[in-house]
Amino acid sequence: MRFTRAELARQFLELHHGPKILVLPNAWDVASARIFEDAGFPAVGTSSAGVAFALGYPDGQKIRRAPDR
Repeated sequence: MRFTRAELARQFLELHHGPKILVLPNAWDVASARIFEDAGFPAVGTSSAGVAFALGYPDGQKIRRAPDR
């Protein structure tokens, strides 16, 4: 099932107003994100360094932006 960006944003916002405290584990790569997903976390955070390193770049805004899809 595919969601629009607006639908994903709405779902994420709803997590902030749920009955439980929203805990965002911080993934550094795809493997750690999958582990958090499998553990049942509804959302996963990341860092600029985690994204950059996973793509083979140094941290510090060196990644080119992809065209908006």
